[in-house]
Formats: sequence, C-alpha cells, structure tokens
Amino acid sequence: QTRENHALPAFRRCLKLAIRDLDLKTLLDIPLWEKVQDELAKLTGTAIITIDFKGNPITKHSCRTDFCSVIRENPISRKRCFRCDALAGLEAVRLGRPYIYLCHCGIVDVAVPVLVGDRYLGAVMFGQVRIPNNDTEAKVERLVSEISSFQAESVTARQDLLEKYQRLPEMEYKRIVAVADTINAMVNYIVDRAVNTENEAMTYKFLLQNSNMHGSSVNSEIQELRNPALETDINEPEPEIPKSSPVYPAVAYVKSHRHEMVSMNNMAKLCHLSPSYFSRLFRRELGENFINYVNRQKIQWAKEKLRSGNDSVVQIAQELGYMDSSYFISVFKRFEGITPLVYRQHKYR
Repeated sequence: QTRENHALPAFRRCLKLAIRDLDLKTLLDIPLWEKVQDELAKLTGTAIITIDFKGNPITKHSCRTDFCSVIRENPISRKRCFRCDALAGLEAVRLGRPYIYLCHCGIVDVAVPVLVGDRYLGAVMFGQVRIPNNDTEAKVERLVSEISSFQAESVTARQDLLEKYQRLPEMEYKRIVAVADTINAMVNYIVDRAVNTENEAMTYKFLLQNSNMHGSSVNSEIQELRNPALETDINEPEPEIPKSSPVYPAVAYVKSHRHEMVSMNNMAKLCHLSPSYFSRLFRRELGENFINYVNRQKIQWAKEKLRSGNDSVVQIAQELGYMDSSYFISVFKRFEGITPLVYRQHKYR
C-alpha cells in the first residue's frame, strides 16, 4: 500500500502529460463530428469546417456556399483561404475567445479555438456570410491586408461569381456572436468529456497494473484519481525574467495591477515595442503568449482567494478585472479542470 501511495503523484504527472498529447483527431470522432457539423450548419445558416493548428482542414466543408466553392477551387485563392483560417485560429487563441473577422474576400468568418489547457489544437471555423449594411453594431476587422486577386476568365464567369457573392446569406452581428458562443460552448464540452474519458481510461489501467489494491481501497483510489479537485496542485515554476528584459515592465505591471484587464497593445507601448514584436518576444521570454500569461496569473490569484477567504466567485472575478463572471469561470475551468466553486468546496473542505 505504501508503494502504491508513492506511485500516485508520479502517475498524476504522467496523466497530465498524456492529456497534453491529445490531438484533434483523438478528441473528435471525425465521421460523427461531420454529421453534427452538417446539422449545425443547417441550423445556423452558416458554412462550417474544422481545421488543425496549421490551418489544414480535418473535416469536409458543411454547407459551403457557391461563392466560396469557386474561390477555394482556385489554387491561389485556396492558399489565401487556408492562411486566413490559420491566422484566425491563432488570433482566437490570443484573445481567448471566438474571433470574428473579414477574410481576404471581405466576407465574415469566425474562428472558435479548440484548446486543451493552454495547448492550441485547431479551430472550428464557421461563416461565409455578409453583415447587412444597416447593422450599426457590427465591429469586424479585416484579418489580412491583401484583397483576393482572383479573377474569373470571362465576362460571363465574372458576372456569375458576382451573383454568387450577392447570394451569400446575410446575418446580423448579434446573431453571429450568438452562434459563436453556442459553438464555443459545444467545443468546450467536447474537450472536457474527451479529457475526462482519457483520465478515466488511464486511471483504470493504472489500477489494474497494481493488482494488490482490492475492494474499497480500489474504489477510494479511483475516486481520488478521477476527482481533480482532490489532486495536489502541480504548478510549474514560473520562468524568472531579468529586469533587463525588454518585456520586464509588462510582467511587473501585470503583477502589480491584479484588478485590471491589461491589454497587450498597452503593454507593448509601456515597453516601447510594436505589438507584433512584443508578442513574439514575450512568448520567447515567458514560454506562452501574453493573454494566456495574464489569465494564468489571475487564476493563481483566484485560487489563493478561494483558499483563504469567503468572497463569492462573482466578487473574486470582479476584483481580478473579469466583468463577466461566467467568462471567469470558463477561464478557471480551462486552466484547472474544475469550476471555482468545486475547487473551494472539495479541495479545502
């Protein structure tokens, strides 16, 4: 029994490493997901495709529009479509939420990131719609500066392409946001279920290999291993960053302004760097992107407050700069695998 108790911490570390090795094809039963994707596309009135972290499609296109079919059949335009998909997925990861944008053809697409912890696996892309001209709430930026140079060969073909563009479905910005939130919730649920399934499979395998554990002791160990709220926190040490580092002012600012939702652009200005160079340098110095770093710090601070105080989850979220407590809860669960309330109730019961 003593030997098994010593084995548990090592097993938990192996389990976390195994979860980090999950890929998109492991998370999703592709044939089944394509059926769900087809129905979701019909229900929302959008085109949907799932891509890996490089921007390569791993599913077929559900309800692709005639206009985009022509664009994606052209070798040059298809490369730009793939590039837009890849860049949009990365931007969604940076923002920590679905990213709504205009593609190189000027139509609206959305990237919903698929994350396991802080690891980006790919994205569910939907859209191929236009926003009505009278929609004053639309806030959509163009992802790339270049505009598609695709030209049909004949006047008839150009006229046909224009007609296909005009037949693109129109959708109000509010509706696009609502669809993005729905698909994002579905993706998070699927990821959580897949991670839990992998957790359970490895747990039972571990227990079977250690056959000297019998009866109630096996059940108790199963419960301990399956419940992440009862695990010992395994926090990787934060990389030490010297004061001479160009991004040190940003790190110091984040640590001394827990109540703020700090933007990357403002921190780039503070460090006298361009946003793009600041982003690359920050990742190189700290090992993760800026938004992820800020959220990780805030979640560590939230755990301290959950352990030591009686403030409500809403109060803690507001104190850390999260105006939307539901978003705070989703971020907490992404990092810790459980909600703040479960963390407080079970880990420090």
